[in-house]
Order: sequence, then structure tokens, then C-alpha cells
Amino acid sequence: MQELFSPNVAKSTFYILSDYHIYALVGVFLFLSLVLFYTKICNDTNKLNRLRVGLAIFTILVEVSWHVWALSVGVWHVNHALPLHLCSLGAILSIFMLLKRRYGIFEVLYFWGIAGAVQAILTPDLRGYNFPHFHYFWYFTSHGMVVLAVLWMLIVEQVRPTWNSLRKTVLITMLYALAVYPINIVTGGNYMLLMHAPVVPTLADFLDVWPGYLFWLPVVALVVATICYLPFAIVDASRRYKNKEIIV
Repeated sequence: MQELFSPNVAKSTFYILSDYHIYALVGVFLFLSLVLFYTKICNDTNKLNRLRVGLAIFTILVEVSWHVWALSVGVWHVNHALPLHLCSLGAILSIFMLLKRRYGIFEVLYFWGIAGAVQAILTPDLRGYNFPHFHYFWYFTSHGMVVLAVLWMLIVEQVRPTWNSLRKTVLITMLYALAVYPINIVTGGNYMLLMHAPVVPTLADFLDVWPGYLFWLPVVALVVATICYLPFAIVDASRRYKNKEIIV
């Protein structure tokens, strides 16, 4: 039990696609699959609503639990623990999105969740912790819940992003980055990865060194967000082509 909640980092290093990483990937995939499978076979709207609210409450508990742990063992620090990273803010927004079913939140969270949370799961930065530490379980659960919230809106609520959603997300993200940058300077943090690339391998590794890094980071983010929208763009183009054929 002491090892589970210890403030000390692991003696063994966590590697991407190691056994413990694969276990986490499989666990997240199975959990998301089971929840979404249930939503497809459940015809009771009241049960689905209770599940939706339950997932929101569970996400609250997950996020609060990390701060309680970090404060209790003395590892909470303003330079990394504020909920200012896109995934941290995304977790908070996912709670409101599930509770209120707000499309406006979904428009932004779709790109933050698919581009950000999925990449965080695939290239995790566990800050030195490893299985079976609490931080290991929290990390994959937290990011997995953001992805689940987005998939819930797509599959259960049957909403989808538009080109306007992409433009809105780009604008909001840029304005948010401008607000976070001075906070990084004051706290010595690296929120939104604005000060330097993370220590784990990510797409950011291909960018220039800081400050040139700041130019390429939004470019890469825009490319990734556009790729996230491509499936919907392809479907729309296909429908327009078919409708044109029918008219002709």
C-alpha cells in the first residue's frame, strides 16, 4: 500500500510500448469498448442518462483524487499541478459536457480529446512513476475518460464537429496559449508545452528548439487537428458527390 501512494518515483523506468504500457492501452480500450457497447444495446433512456451522469461524477472523483494525493504526499507544486494543460482542462470540460450535453464544449473537446488525450495515452509522461503506483492508474484513467466523453457525444448523442468547429478550436487554443504563457513564466512551468518539448517522445520532438519551437508548435497542432477532422470531411465530400450524381 505504501508503494502505491509513495511520493518517490519508481526504481524501474516506464518505457513506451513496454508491458505495463500495453496493459494500460488494453485496459483503456476494453473499458471504452464495454461502456460504448452497453450504450448500443441499452434502449432505456433513463439508464443511459444515469450512466452519463455517473461517468461525469466518476471523472470528478478521478481528478480530485490526484490533487488530494499530490497535496498529502507533498508533490503538488504550482509549476506542474495547476489544471492548465489541455488534457487537464479537457477533463474538467468533459465533466460539464457530459452533465449538460453542451455541443459548444464538444466542438473544442473533440480536437483536444482526440489529438491531445489520445497522444497522451500513446506517449505517456508519468513523471517517473510506474505500475503499480497510483499515478500510473490515475494518468490512464483520466485521459481515457476524456476520450470516452468525446466518443459518448459522437456515438450516443450523435453530434459531430464541423469546419467551423475546427476554426473555433484553433482560435480558442491560440488565445488560451497566450493566457497560459505568462503563467509559465511566473510559475516556472511548462503548461501546454510552450516552454520546451516534453521528456517523452512526441510529435513535438520534430520541432525547433525554443523559441523557434513556439512557431512550429501551433503549425503541428493545426495539422493534427485537421487530420482529426478528415474522416468527417471525406464523408461530406462523398455525400456531395453522390448527390451531384443523382441530380445529373
